Amino acid sequence: ILAASPLTWDCPLGSWMPNVGQIIGDLSGCNRLCAEGNYGSASNHFTSDCSGPCWSGHFCPKGSILPQKCPAGTHMPNKRAANISDCFLCAPGQYQPESGQEECLPCAAGSFSRDVGSAVCEACPRGGFCEDAGATTRLVWQPCPAGSFNPNRGSSSNASCELCPIGTSSAAPGAEGSETCEPCEPGHFAATPGLSKCERCSAGSYQNDTGATGCL
Repeated sequence: ILAASPLTWDCPLGSWMPNVGQIIGDLSGCNRLCAEGNYGSASNHFTSDCSGPCWSGHFCPKGSILPQKCPAGTHMPNKRAANISDCFLCAPGQYQPESGQEECLPCAAGSFSRDVGSAVCEACPRGGFCEDAGATTRLVWQPCPAGSFNPNRGSSSNASCELCPIGTSSAAPGAEGSETCEPCEPGHFAATPGLSKCERCSAGSYQNDTGATGCL
């Protein structure tokens, strides 16, 4: 038919029909789906753009009623994405825990992500710390120095390393617990915390006890 004046259609959501000009085909209903990269949330669309372009952070296959969210671990900074495969995977060193997002987030200091498409970052191991944000590997991990330890995961600075108490020492870097802080042997002492080796009593002094903080 040739419609000289606008026609009125009551289309199912996600579809459209022209309302003026030459209209060819089945006229018993709306048989044209909204174009991919667009969505149709109303029943009176007259062009294939329907309600408009798909939102950023989302994708719209052909005939979409509403945009669908890109999944966690992905992002979509542009409009008019047509398929879930158009959603960009987060790069290593990034993550995105929520769906429907425009951008990925850098892993915070104390964590890393080595894979693409991460929804979460991995916490750095115990016994040390990771200072750099956006890390892509656990190789950024630095061990706590000898004389200290760190029982916690996800630490971002050497301030997380706890010092061995006075009267003890630990020669092992990267220690995860205080059990590595061993009491000083007789004849030795540790007057300050955080020592990697107990000091020997000087000539003319002695110490018969273990875990001493000084000599007699």
